[in-house]
Amino acid sequence: MFIEYVCHDMTGEVFSELATFYGIRYNRNGFAVLSTEHSAHDYLLPMSGDHYKVFLEKITRVINSEFGVMRVTNGMVYRVRRGAMLPLDDKKNNEYDIEA
Repeated sequence: MFIEYVCHDMTGEVFSELATFYGIRYNRNGFAVLSTEHSAHDYLLPMSGDHYKVFLEKITRVINSEFGVMRVTNGMVYRVRRGAMLPLDDKKNNEYDIEA
């Protein structure tokens, strides 16, 4: 399964990425963290815990429908070095979506 997203890195550059989707988790700082084959980076999506539950359900539906690619929409994905955090308290209300 692949995942496509628009990515913002720490230098301010914005670009599209397509990566192998390994999984997703939610951390206590208010970010969903995408796991991909890019082992040196984390991909952060700031959102509330309630929105994460909805987002996770959508990802599960796409995986179960056996589409080869899913796209993250309605928000920016932030690429950081693995383990780094972002000061994005004002952006935690992003309502990301998943499309197949």
